[in-house]
Amino acid sequence: MKRKSVIFIILLSLPFFLKAQNARISILANPQISWLSADIEEVSYSGSILGINTGIELDLFFADNYAFSTGLKINSIGGSLSYSDSVSVSSEGEEIRAETVKYRTQYLSVPIGLKLKTVEIGYFTIWVNPGLSPMVRLKAQGYIDDESEKQNLSDEIGLLNINYFIEAGVEYSLGGSTALIAGLGYYSGFMDITDHSADKVTSGSVGLVLGILF
Repeated sequence: MKRKSVIFIILLSLPFFLKAQNARISILANPQISWLSADIEEVSYSGSILGINTGIELDLFFADNYAFSTGLKINSIGGSLSYSDSVSVSSEGEEIRAETVKYRTQYLSVPIGLKLKTVEIGYFTIWVNPGLSPMVRLKAQGYIDDESEKQNLSDEIGLLNINYFIEAGVEYSLGGSTALIAGLGYYSGFMDITDHSADKVTSGSVGLVLGILF
């Protein structure tokens, strides 16, 4: 009972803390299309996947129209790759030869950005948010060749990844400090996400930015 009371007090005081720190919080659910690409001709793009990047974002304002942006998100990305020569894929300790692999990965990410905003024009505010997003792998699954059975590919995918990103869009005021958020985002990874020594595979995605700002 004591633990529940502490949690309740923290949640109750959170809006006052954010206001005192000149901070605003957003809840986001961003649908996206993602893909994988390699740096050698023997490995080629063979398809993208649909995913979602969802979580909370915190804007810490140090001036009227400038804020450090961070948060905590669950990011689902991946894509399909074709190999001109079959490659060995590791799944739960078993080595499987494959010519095509569709990867579906899920990361916990902590985006770090610098958000720039205009003054409110009517009910609208324009914003842009460039930055970096360090990520830790939560799980990695996929499909090998034409098999319909999903495989555990955690042994194939590195624990860490990092994206650079740029997002831009508008906020539509609903009154007070509440606003709807809509925009577009582009995200590109620059770490090798697989453990294959013969190539470097990086991720990319583009999607909508949708949410509500409090």
